[in-house]
Amino acid sequence: MLVGYDGSDGGKDALELARVLHPLLGGPVLVATVLLYGPQPRHTELSAEERAIVGPLFEQARVHIGVSRVETRALAGGSPGRMLTECAEAERVGTIVLGSPHRGPIGRALIGSVARGVLHGAPCEVAVAPRAYAGQAHPPCRTIAVAYDGSPEAKAALRRAEDLARPSQAAIKIFTVAPPPTTVPSAWGIAWPEPSEPDRVLSEAIDSVDPALAVRGWRFDGPPAATLAKACEDDVDLLVAGSRGYGPLARVLLGSVTWRLVEDAPCPVLVVPRHPGPPQTEQPKEAPNE
Repeated sequence: MLVGYDGSDGGKDALELARVLHPLLGGPVLVATVLLYGPQPRHTELSAEERAIVGPLFEQARVHIGVSRVETRALAGGSPGRMLTECAEAERVGTIVLGSPHRGPIGRALIGSVARGVLHGAPCEVAVAPRAYAGQAHPPCRTIAVAYDGSPEAKAALRRAEDLARPSQAAIKIFTVAPPPTTVPSAWGIAWPEPSEPDRVLSEAIDSVDPALAVRGWRFDGPPAATLAKACEDDVDLLVAGSRGYGPLARVLLGSVTWRLVEDAPCPVLVVPRHPGPPQTEQPKEAPNE
């Protein structure tokens, strides 16, 4: 897990989210801060002044996250978003954890330039904490929600939610939204598109979840992002969403609904990248008849 921390209030939100997620994710934690030097990279040792700046930041991070394996990196040479993304690639991390700038309503994230840069092409899943998340200590995740529409990206999000729920036996909520009907042009003028089947999609999603986990599903009607965000106001500790269905595989690339979800949800949002399908295995050849 890579945590972006710069000592700001948004950075403290990221630390708190890292602390909450660590029991679910396990493994070592890498805390990184970005030192700004202008457009040219700088590959030298930190000066005494720079060490005096980052040393207390890293100590704060170690104390707050409270796990034994916390590594640190001071990055320099580019925009924070790009540097964090490159660090995630180099270190082969599984999750990037970020806070948001402390503007806008409390309990909602605001995608600033750092989160925007990371969320547009990250090589792994990205978790974003809402504003003022560090204002109180949070218990381990008890309820994980999934934004689900039956797409391959949503199915990847549901499988990830299952993985996260198993260590603590967290409950899973599946939210499916039927958007308002719209009209589309046709050769005969204006026509209504074929209706979706949200109830069937939801039922299939529930049936696909590991029976050992507690799962319930809800079908809503309305604008997807706003409706999902409102649904998360009721006892949701983490919302898992997929990224959009085009762009590079195994990369995060936000569509408009997920983008709005990150900004509007009252809880942390975990955005999972698209993954290629399972490898095709060669079927064993039948033995010849004897």
